[in-house]
Amino acid sequence: MHFIRSIVGLAVGSWLATSSIAVAHDGPEHEIEELTQRIKSEGESADLLLQRAIEYSVLNKNAEAIKDLRRALDFDSDSPMIQRELSRAYFIGGKTNEAFDTVNRAIKHTEEFSELASLLMVRCEFHRSKKEHQKAFEDADRAIRKHPVNAEWYHTRSLLQQQLGLKKERIKGLEQGIEETGSGLLEADLIDALIDGGKTEAALARIEVELKNARVQSSWLIRRAKVRLAMKQNDEAKDDLEAALAELNRRITPGARDPLLLADRGQAYDLLGKTEEAKKDYEQAREKGMSDEWVRERLRVFKEAEDKKKESEKKKTDGKDKKEEDKDKSDKTDEKPEDKSDDKDQ
Repeated sequence: MHFIRSIVGLAVGSWLATSSIAVAHDGPEHEIEELTQRIKSEGESADLLLQRAIEYSVLNKNAEAIKDLRRALDFDSDSPMIQRELSRAYFIGGKTNEAFDTVNRAIKHTEEFSELASLLMVRCEFHRSKKEHQKAFEDADRAIRKHPVNAEWYHTRSLLQQQLGLKKERIKGLEQGIEETGSGLLEADLIDALIDGGKTEAALARIEVELKNARVQSSWLIRRAKVRLAMKQNDEAKDDLEAALAELNRRITPGARDPLLLADRGQAYDLLGKTEEAKKDYEQAREKGMSDEWVRERLRVFKEAEDKKKESEKKKTDGKDKKEEDKDKSDKTDEKPEDKSDDKDQ
């Protein structure tokens, strides 16, 4: 569900960024009505059909979106934008083959770098959703080479490099991303990559700078705790984690349970060895739409540990039951038969 929402969001964002006839939004239903009236009065066009398809996508009316996008291609068969949105609509609707065919065709025939890069990132997301991390990484890497100014693409590539264990390449790629975009998001990613790559001193230096300037400190305290744990400074790490928890508990209220805050608190509990609390927060973060692979991985590890524990307890119980059963059999075997000779004599 989170992937679907992100695809729809990308669709809306890509249109707003490129359409020359964007209109003020009063809600998708109102926009669909207005666009339908315009189509009736002005006639069909690629732009109007594309706009209405995007509004349908926002409302999860995927069949209607596909219909409009296919019709839009009749007016502009080479449009990378229409093909991009159509491939997304197909993918959301479970038409995987059609999605890949459409985006592959668009990639093959698109020469403009920014459009080509955008198409590659759409295909990257398709591969990611299918857990085809190597193919997804190759698309993200190629997209960045074609159009190296989108911070979110560096972030996506970084996550894929993490999945593939490309630690040195991840650090180098994020340094390039910061140089190209100046993104604060990538600064946090770089620190995470440095921690993951064992560059604790470099990571700590950057974390200390962030802590001096940050009003909200919990995420940086958790990162510093990870560094201190790697440096065997366990007491200092515990202090950081407890300080992070104190801040997070103030910010996480029953009415506003942000998935990112829940995931951070889950990490703090996890690093403190409080498995049940960590699992609960991770599960709530996932339920609220967070689909980061590290969260899924931690939940998988927890489940695997629980399954092993249950299997071990079952073996112990089965072994105990078998011992008792064997003992009962042994006791019955040792029992002497009753002596009925007196009865016979009588």
